[in-house]
Amino acid sequence: MKEPRLPHNLEAEQALLGCILFQSRSYDKIAETITPDMFYRDAHRTIFEVYRSLITRRISPNLISVTDELYRRDVMDTLDDGPKYLADLMENVMTVRDVTVYADIVRRTAIGRKVIQAAADIAQAGYDQEGDPIERSLEILYGISEYSAHAEFQSTADLMPEYLKELEFLQSNKGRITGVPTGYDDLDNPLCGLQDTDLIILAGRPGSGKTSLGMSIAYNAACRGKRVAVFSLEMGRKQLMRRLMSMESKVDMQRLRSGWIESDQWASVLACAKNLAQLPLYINDTSGNPVVSIRSQLRRLIQTQGKVDLVLVDYLGLIKPEEHKNDNRVHEVGRIVLELKNLAKEFNLPVIVLSQLSRSVESRGNKRPILSDLRDSGDIEATADVVLTIYRDDYYAALENRPSENSNVMELQIAKHRNGPTGTVSLYFKADETMCYPLTV
Repeated sequence: MKEPRLPHNLEAEQALLGCILFQSRSYDKIAETITPDMFYRDAHRTIFEVYRSLITRRISPNLISVTDELYRRDVMDTLDDGPKYLADLMENVMTVRDVTVYADIVRRTAIGRKVIQAAADIAQAGYDQEGDPIERSLEILYGISEYSAHAEFQSTADLMPEYLKELEFLQSNKGRITGVPTGYDDLDNPLCGLQDTDLIILAGRPGSGKTSLGMSIAYNAACRGKRVAVFSLEMGRKQLMRRLMSMESKVDMQRLRSGWIESDQWASVLACAKNLAQLPLYINDTSGNPVVSIRSQLRRLIQTQGKVDLVLVDYLGLIKPEEHKNDNRVHEVGRIVLELKNLAKEFNLPVIVLSQLSRSVESRGNKRPILSDLRDSGDIEATADVVLTIYRDDYYAALENRPSENSNVMELQIAKHRNGPTGTVSLYFKADETMCYPLTV
């Protein structure tokens, strides 16, 4: 049986290239939908790459400039008949008005080839038996969806109905929290809750209470009916369950760890276990997850359990970067943070990411963190919608062997808030329960 040929349409590719060569403005109509790798013939891919390079340098891609660039790159011999091939492309143009039609054909056939390749890659993943073949398959399919997606402009007239609907809701619900509640009114009020598509960085020094606060927020949100996904790259699921049990039962963490639970506490623990089992809170403790794996695991959770309202990632420093040669840590972290922001936008939910502060904070007299203390990358500050930093005087009192000036108090500074006010929120930190409570004055 003859093997079917890969989808392609050389005539459409030639017509598309000819339109741009005939009228360079045609490029603007297809720039967001066509990339060089969508062309089936290598020579066509090379010509389109030259078009893009010239336009980036503000040079019109005409017969003379393209010919010169192909010679300069020493790739003219890849074209049949050399310069004549370019002239034929331009002469065979019927009308430039159909440039988007040609682009749609080129794009459709390219996606078809991608699907065929993806099917082969998924089959190979099944044969290889390395890692999780389902997760690998989801990553491959996500790559196709990114390949086929493209953004378009919308006018204010198109956007206005949706915006007015949202504004009417806000006007009729004055003072209500519109996002995911954290359980702390002093934090929810300036943020209006954790907002969809927001990337929230929660930063502190090691041992300052980052995980305790992050899990307290996740627990509080789940208790209010919000479905929460926790990606714990540091602690195992048993450790997190112990923390949750301590939060729910108010039994000292050390007692839960050692098993020294009083008989009168045991009934309470069992009752709390039933309550915890009812919470819509899901934990994934896979170590070293890259963002692409977090994305595929989140998508799988949504497919099986329904919409997720909040994601917590603990912590940024343990997210495995994608392989990029010669990348330093600053660039790696910057790329990871951008991918996490895109994750929040793609799934339309808030993403809390725990992050460490640099040691420079400890060299100052005033140990309260500032934005420049964020570790490894200035891109964290630039990309995040909200940055929360932790200061506990108890933490530094122990390091400096002095009495604490503000015992059991966690200062949470809203150091950055892209869409609202900044400020400081004080919480009561109960270390033996690893739980943060609203501070009662």
